[in-house]
Amino acid sequence: MNQNLSMQIQLEGHTDYRGSKKLNMELSQDRVSAVKEYIVGKGINSRRIKTKAFGGTRPLIRESSLEASEINRRVEVRILKL
Repeated sequence: MNQNLSMQIQLEGHTDYRGSKKLNMELSQDRVSAVKEYIVGKGINSRRIKTKAFGGTRPLIRESSLEASEINRRVEVRILKL
């Protein structure tokens, strides 16, 4: 982002789908907020970073194993503009 000053991204937060939907949504928002804060701390303008929380609505793996839950807990980066 330092090399491409017009780049804009969206951080997308996810959780596993177990537990409270409301709490999972809050947790996924907390995750993207933490990543955004880190990137902004590296000198990137916050207006270039959008955030979106999905909670457990978009799992990569639909299994109940511990490994699947760990994979589903993530933040993805989507490039919106180059």
